[in-house]
Amino acid sequence: MRTNGNANGQALSAWLRMAVLSIASLALLTSCSLFRSEVEPPPRSDEPIAIPDSQSTFTSDIRIPLRPVRRALEAEVPQQLWSIDQSDVECVAPRRTSIIGIAIKSPAVRCDLSGQVTRGRMTLSGSGQDLIVTMPIDAAITASDIGGIIKQKTASAQAIVTARVRPTIHDDWRVSADITISYDWQQEPTVKLLGREVTFADRADARLQNVVTILERTLEREFAGLNIKRRITPLWQRGFATLSLNRENPPVWLRLTPKRIGFDGYTASRRSLLLKVQVDALTEIVVGEKPAAPQAQPLPNMRAENAPTPEGQTSGASAPGLKLTVPVVAQYAQLQPVLKQALDERAKLPFDVPQIGARTVEIQSVTIYGTTDNRIAVGVEFKAWPPDQPDDFAIGTVWMSALPQNEPNSRVVEFADPTYQAETSRFTTNVLLEIAKTQDFSETISGALTQNFEGDYQKLLEKVEQALARQQLGSFTVQTKFDTISTGTVMAYGEGLFLPVSAQGDAQIQYAPR
Repeated sequence: MRTNGNANGQALSAWLRMAVLSIASLALLTSCSLFRSEVEPPPRSDEPIAIPDSQSTFTSDIRIPLRPVRRALEAEVPQQLWSIDQSDVECVAPRRTSIIGIAIKSPAVRCDLSGQVTRGRMTLSGSGQDLIVTMPIDAAITASDIGGIIKQKTASAQAIVTARVRPTIHDDWRVSADITISYDWQQEPTVKLLGREVTFADRADARLQNVVTILERTLEREFAGLNIKRRITPLWQRGFATLSLNRENPPVWLRLTPKRIGFDGYTASRRSLLLKVQVDALTEIVVGEKPAAPQAQPLPNMRAENAPTPEGQTSGASAPGLKLTVPVVAQYAQLQPVLKQALDERAKLPFDVPQIGARTVEIQSVTIYGTTDNRIAVGVEFKAWPPDQPDDFAIGTVWMSALPQNEPNSRVVEFADPTYQAETSRFTTNVLLEIAKTQDFSETISGALTQNFEGDYQKLLEKVEQALARQQLGSFTVQTKFDTISTGTVMAYGEGLFLPVSAQGDAQIQYAPR
């Protein structure tokens, strides 16, 4: 019985040892799970940078040469307008006189008339919206065999024919012209015959009307044939374009989509009509890969609100100018080494942690990215220990999320409303969080991430101004100059911190064939 008792006691003892070991193992496993804190990092944002589109108005001067009009006038109106060769015509009309109360009628004086009327070189000039065509006329008329008494007399004369042409451009780009023609005898064809002054102006006026008709008809035809649409169409279609504003870090593109085109008046000169055209275009800024140029559309009709009024002004015209929102972007990959360097520099001295004591810190890595609600996420992996106990260390990653902020028109960005969480064992979570929340640690992070955009801002504006200062679009050159620049509110996106910069200036399109 004693033997059996010993055997049972030994078996019980072995069982108890196994149970204790099992419980200890279970306790150890349980403690491992109880004392691990699994923390999910803040979610990454894939929201692309959203840049508001703008509506810009480009102005352009389209020069319409008037050389074809001048050539047509020279061809249609002959140098010799007409000639005179008439025999035995009444040169001086009969006249009634009274001598001693007796009415006497003097006979008509007859003569032969000959001569010619010629024009000089026609000239074109401009006065505001009027094109002025001037044609000088010289007349030489000879009266011979005058009443069988006077052999001959010659009358010289000069006249100026003036045509004032005011073109009208219709909404389908057709051209018509209102023409007013007048003439003035600076010296009438007058001679003194038998003591009387005789003018031949009435005879010349009748023939001059035919010349005026030819002049008017030619001007109407030539202005109707001015193909303004053919000249404006390339300007319109070249406007559907993508222009590079910045090649890299990051690539920035300007995409132009013309929406409307209007006629904003003209001025006339001796060589050309200078049409003023406004093109309203959607201006889109794209960050990243180069977007495809918009599909060119047919030239639309001229917008009605920009049609010229009778006074030559325009009604409802858009204020010309280029309006853009350009992005200053601080990419997270560029901020990470800046933050790590700042923390490494600060970690050369221990951190004084309230209620815990001093801790020496070694930075392992830094991660920065955009998270939800336009906040920025910062993950700092580091190891910390009491200065005299390097083997008693805590290690893990502390995550901070904060909201970037800046004042209007300021490129200095600060980070507000920070939240913290740590990814480590429970034994060291509080240690790491307390270190991360110390003023020294948080100010080092905030100071490094207080990104002063001034340098990037100036560099980008220089690039944009240089890129837009002169852009060649086929035979047209786009020239711009910024005169008003302002900065908006910074926001965190998946691609980086985005500071919108609004720029406004002049935009002029010039015809510049290569």
